Formats: sequence, C-alpha cells, structure tokens
Amino acid sequence: MEKSLMECLNGQHGSYILPFLWLHGEPKERIKEEILAIKKSGILEFCAESRVHEGFCHDSWWDDFAFILKTAKEEGMRVWLLDDRSFPTGYANGYFEKSEHAHLRKRLIRERQTEVLGPMKSAKIWVQGWLENKEEKIISVIAYRYRGQEERLDYESAVDLTSNIKDGMVCWDVPKGEWRVCVTILCGMQDQYDKRMEYYIDMLNPESCRAMLEAVYEPHYEHFKEYFGNTFAGFFSDEPGFLNKLYTYQNTLGIMNERYPWRDDLPLLIANSAGMSENEVRLAIPSLWEDMGEINSAIRTHYMEVVTKLYRENFSYMLGDWCRAHGVMYIGHVIEDGGAHMRLGYGSGHYFRALDGQDMAGIDVVLIQDIPGIADFIHRAPVADGGAIDPAFFRYTMPKLAASHSHIQPLKKGRAMCEIFGAFGWAEGLPYMKGLADIMLASGINHFVPHAFSPKEEDKDCPPHFYNGGKNIQYPLFKNLMEYMGRSSHMISGGKHKADVAVFYNAEGEWTGGKNQAFQTICRELTTNLIDFDIVPIDVLQNAEVRDKRLLINGEDFGALIVSESEIMPLDRLECFNNLAKKGLPVIFTESLPLCCAEGKDIRGLIGSLKVVSTSKLAEQLRKDGLCHVSGEGEGLSHLRFYHITRDNKDIYLFSNEAIRENVNAYITLPQKGECIAYDPWENRCYVTSTKEKGLVLHIEKGNMMFFIFGDEIPKALPPLCHETQRRSLSLDFDIFVRDENEKEFSLLAEKSPLADIFAYDGMSRFSGEVLYKAAFTAYDGYTVLDLGEVGETAEVWLNGEYVGARINAPYKFDLSKVMRPGENELKIIVKSNLAYRRRDGFSCFVQIPPIGIVGEISLCKHEPI
Repeated sequence: MEKSLMECLNGQHGSYILPFLWLHGEPKERIKEEILAIKKSGILEFCAESRVHEGFCHDSWWDDFAFILKTAKEEGMRVWLLDDRSFPTGYANGYFEKSEHAHLRKRLIRERQTEVLGPMKSAKIWVQGWLENKEEKIISVIAYRYRGQEERLDYESAVDLTSNIKDGMVCWDVPKGEWRVCVTILCGMQDQYDKRMEYYIDMLNPESCRAMLEAVYEPHYEHFKEYFGNTFAGFFSDEPGFLNKLYTYQNTLGIMNERYPWRDDLPLLIANSAGMSENEVRLAIPSLWEDMGEINSAIRTHYMEVVTKLYRENFSYMLGDWCRAHGVMYIGHVIEDGGAHMRLGYGSGHYFRALDGQDMAGIDVVLIQDIPGIADFIHRAPVADGGAIDPAFFRYTMPKLAASHSHIQPLKKGRAMCEIFGAFGWAEGLPYMKGLADIMLASGINHFVPHAFSPKEEDKDCPPHFYNGGKNIQYPLFKNLMEYMGRSSHMISGGKHKADVAVFYNAEGEWTGGKNQAFQTICRELTTNLIDFDIVPIDVLQNAEVRDKRLLINGEDFGALIVSESEIMPLDRLECFNNLAKKGLPVIFTESLPLCCAEGKDIRGLIGSLKVVSTSKLAEQLRKDGLCHVSGEGEGLSHLRFYHITRDNKDIYLFSNEAIRENVNAYITLPQKGECIAYDPWENRCYVTSTKEKGLVLHIEKGNMMFFIFGDEIPKALPPLCHETQRRSLSLDFDIFVRDENEKEFSLLAEKSPLADIFAYDGMSRFSGEVLYKAAFTAYDGYTVLDLGEVGETAEVWLNGEYVGARINAPYKFDLSKVMRPGENELKIIVKSNLAYRRRDGFSCFVQIPPIGIVGEISLCKHEPI
C-alpha cells in the first residue's frame, strides 16, 4: 500500500499544523496549560504570537520565551516566532523610533500642483508652501502644458524648473498657454497615520531592512542559539508591505495626492529597467500621479518592476537567507486581499517576489474572507473597501497563489501554508472550520497556522479561541479536525502536482494602466470546469523550457499558458510569450490581444503566434484541444474540486464536494482505469472501487472529501466503497437533557419529545453547551447507517452503550453495523452548540448561526457497493 497512505492509517502522518499561541505575559502555569492543550489536539508545533506581549525583547519576554522553549522541548514540540512587537511585521520592535535611526525610516514622495497661465514674464510660484514640515524636501518642480480639454499633460513640453527655486519661490517666464507645475516632495508618514507606520521599515533600503535582524532575529539567536534548528523552527512574518497607505486595498499608481515609496536612485533604476535615459525618467516622475498619455505605462510599470524586486532582495531574501544560515526557516504571508498582493499600500506589490525568500508559500484566510457554500456571489465581511468579498479571488485564486509558488520555486519544496480560522467570530464552529480547510486542501494547501490558542480566557481579540481555558465546549473534537487536516495534508505532500495549464500572474496588466481583465476571472472559470492550473509569474517564465509543446517549470508541466486580457503589456513579457509560442506552447489571451507595449515599441511581430479565446469559451476550447485530463458528467459538478499528484508511480486524486446542501453524483473520466483505493481521511479508512464504462463513479456527499489512489497494490481484505441506496425515516421521541458550559451535570429539558431547535425553549436563547438525546429504535435488516439530518453543531453517537464516532459537519452519518443488534437498540447522542449564542461577538454578525441541537429528520440508510 502507498507509503503516505499507510502512514496515515497508522497515525504517523507527520506535522503540518502550527497554530498561533497568543502571549500577553500570563503566569507560566497558564502558558503551560495552553501548550499542553495544543499537544492534546494532536499538534506538535506552534507559533508564539509576540505582538500582544508588552515586554517583547525585554527581560520578561526572554524569561517567558525561555520557559516556552524549555516546555516545548520537554514535550517533543517545535516553536516558531511571529517576528515583531507590533502588527504588521516591519516595525522592527520600535527600532525606528530612536532618533539615531531616523535616517532609515520609510521614505515616500508625494506631489502637489499649481496651475499657471501664460504668457507672463517672471511669474512666481510659492512651491515651498506645499511642504508640511521641516523634514520634507522638494525633489523636483516640472511644468507641463495641458493637452486638450481633459486633465492630461503633455510630457514632450516638460520644463524642469527645479534649479529656479529661490527662497521657496520658483521664478519662470511662462510661455503662452495653460500649464501645470508639478512639485514632487520627499516626505515621510508624519502625523497622518498610525505611529507604527511612521516608524516603519523602508523596503527599498537594505540598511533599513536589516533593522529586522538587529532588533529581533539576532537578539533571539543570542539568547536561544542552542534551540535553533531543533526546538526552535523559525520566524513568521505577518503581513509586511510597503505601507505607504492604509485602510484600502486599492493603492495603485495614478492616485492624485497619494504617497509612494522612494529612494534617490529610483530614476536611474527605472531608466535601466525601461530602456530610457535617466533624464527622461526624471522628467516623467509626476506621471506616477498625473495622466501624461503613453509615457505613463512605461514609468508606472517599471517603477513597480523596480520596487518589487527591491522588496524581494532587501527584505524577503535578506531575512530568509539569514534564517537558513542559522539553521531555521522563514515563513509568513503578505496581505493578498482584493488585489493588494500586486499593489502598494497594504500590499507588497508582487505576491511571488515578496515571498521568494521564504521557505513556505503563505496566505491567510481571516475576517470571513470565505463562507463555505457561498462560491458564486460577493458577500460581506469586516474588511477594507466596503467589506466586499469576491469568491473569484478569495475562493478560486488566493489559495492557488500559495500552492503554485510551492510548486514552481525549488526553495519552497512543495510547502504551501495558510493562516486560517482567525477573526471569524465564535459563530465559526468546527463545521465552518472543516469547510474552510477542505477549500484550502483541494487547492493544494498542505500546511496550516490555525488562529488561535490564547491563555487569556474569553479573549475578545479575533475569536474563536480553540481552548479558551477549557471553556470551549467544542475543544475536545478540535483534535479530530486537526488529525483530519494532518492526514489530508500528508496525502497531498511530497509528490508532483499534475496541472493542465498555467495561468499568468498578470500584475503587469494592471500596472500598465490599460484595459485589463483580473486573472482571478480565469481562475474561477477553470476551477468550476474541472481544469487545474498553477499561477506563474514572469520571473519563472523567462527561464522556463518548452518540450513536446508543454511548459516545464521546476518539474511541473503545463499544456498551455493563459494570459488575462491586457490592452498594454511590457515589451519583455510579450517577447517571452512569443518565444514560448514559437517553441510550440499554446499561449492564449482571453478576449483580445494586446494593442501595444508599455515602452511604445512595435509589437506586431510578437503577437502573431498568440491565440485569443473568450473567457466563457476557454474551458470548452482547452478540452477540444485535449489539454484537460479530468472531466465529468452528472450532478453537482460545479461544486466539485480535484487535486492530482503523482508519487512513487502512483496517481493520487483528491475530490472534494464544496457544496454544503447538495451531493455530487457523477461519472468522472480519468486517464487511469481499473481498480483503485478510496480513502476517507475523516474516518481514516480505505475501501476498494473501480472505474466503470463511463469512468469513476463518484458519490461524494455534501461537505465531504475523498482520495482515490491508482496504481497501488490493493489488499484483499479491503471492503468495497458503498453509497446510500435507500433510507427509512425514524419518527423518534427523545428524552432531552442539557448541560450548560458552566455546569457539571445534565438536567432534563423535555421527556418523550419530538426534535426541535433548543433555541425555541424558554430561557435557552443564549445556551452554550451540550444537548443529550436518548431514545430507542427497532433495527431494520440492512439499514445500518444512521443519518441525523440537520445538526447544530457537532454530534457524537453511542449505540447500546458503545461509542460509534463523531461528526463535525454534514452529513451527520454514522455506521452502526458493528454495534447494532436485532430488535430494539438504545441510542444516545450528544450535540455541542455554537458558542456565538452566548458570546455574540461583532464578527459573528456576518454569518448565519445554525440551530441548537438536532432538528432532523433522522433516518436509517442502506449503503451498498457502488
């Protein structure tokens, strides 16, 4: 039997989960209790969340962290560290607050404008009046004619007035016409934003970035070097970015009066990148804000090109290389939300470049960024820009960013990480968590940072908290979820991902400023049509091979490259696409081909080999061209996801039904034929099944996931995979007991009662606890699976005094065959409610809360071999 599968069956699936442990300076015995609660959840490592510890990098912190490392070593656990005192990473533990480090603070530029009408001899413009404080400095003063009636400036008319400044005034003989004088000002973040942002790292300055090492990394090495590489696993950076603006994800170039990152030699670096002279660039710097026509694309594109590469080298690789040199790993994530991953502001400008230096590719799913079951419509969440969450990005694209990076970059070694579950509120019970985990797993995420364990009881900061001082009634079954996620992660790790096509990471389509289609639209179209893909940036494409008409990147291969519609593209991107196409790779643009390049060169010789397909016809065309290896017919296919790897000459398929109301009943056509092993990661059981004339018969009930392994030796004793064929309703009256979370014993709520939402009973509207049901039923021959119907929220079943099992999500089905007896059977069920009924936190307003208890209907089902 396949090695990883055997390890899962034997409970040896390894470690893929490292939750946050929030630290506030609690007593050591309380910290140890929380660490042991993590271990009892089946988790062998955790990440110390330092930013809420007021003594970070002072005596109390060194004392607490020493205790944490010692305890972890004794318990056979590993420890990671969130790498800063404040959120986000980049504050460098207050390094820049010190006056001797003021020269290393973030440097920005902004622009102000004065309108001038000529002709006028010796006109004066008070440019110094635009300065907000004595630290600010004027970089340039350049005048441009207006072109037409729109607010467009004529770059060709540029007049550099910088040398004309005298005592804060510019003196200029204004020629005839309307002019705009653009004043570019070097500035900081003073008095405008959170103080952490004023004293934040400068991603463009390697000396500034090194403050992270001096202030955080090296002091920890000096204190705890004996733990590095064994008990201490590494550092976690949490959402670093350019942070030239907060509270929006839309910080693109071209926003009037915005502040943008800067360093003195940027004009030269931009010139070298764009193939221009330094003077041409200096005269065009105001195009970062202003509309100057064709020059905008070149300046803005190559500005982003330069600053994102500087971020990669100065920050990501600097920290990563230091960690690897000291025997530990460097992980984390940036803000990906709503396009921020390819923008300034909250973002890092370019997802792949920002994480290139890390040992895992990371994302985070927090703040209700995904709601299991809602995949086709925008929903609301407590995030920036009006709280709109588009599943096209958060469901179909964001997880694939991390999974793709883990596949295409050797440094990642297939490790894709997701920070998950945080700030969803207490309404996020275990069913919700499993739904989120399944979405990530089906996308290729195989490491998780659950958010969070906190020794501060009833912590109001970003709930839920998994243990909550022992008061989280669902905590005992949290272990079941963690083991399930660990087994599933193990099953998709260590092999080669088998994708159909590659999707171009088209940040450039937006950078150039032309009409463009968000590539997340392509990701959704492919996923919902059973076409798998990786997202690839230009940096790997330029070094990729094409062999037998397939794109080869780090051992992965793809049958086509899909590029989202982009009116304007950088020249070197088009040259790359043309080169790949000439080697035989289908390069497909959606909707239309580019009209021009950012640098203004003739592109007619570069686009003739490229193809165009409308997004709505893309899946159909890829199937027609024979580029898709999985297809299906039947019910529920729009909610079916798959992930395919090969390992040790075996093909392993994950199939997940992301619907929470509908089952998948379908035939799936695969390249593999014959018998295979079906593996249920929740039950940790294997079955045998086989492909039929129409393909693999797939029955996956709502919210469930299964693995199918082809090419493996199949044990003779393996039972057949079964599915429901018949059911009989059980009309039972229950004795119902309740136990509040603060009570030790159950008390009787109702006798011989039909099922109903416990919320409806007097005094139960804020109930948080357990509901116990007792009843008896008569067995029916062959009907051996109990289905509880709708349950709020977790369920455990005993039959005739024997424990049957636990379910934390629908379908709430239990196999009774081993404990059911002829005639009458005694049934006991314990259901644990959703904690939002009592805690009612602000996050929980954004999601529906399930009923309390069982609302049925309860049935006995007959399951027979497929």
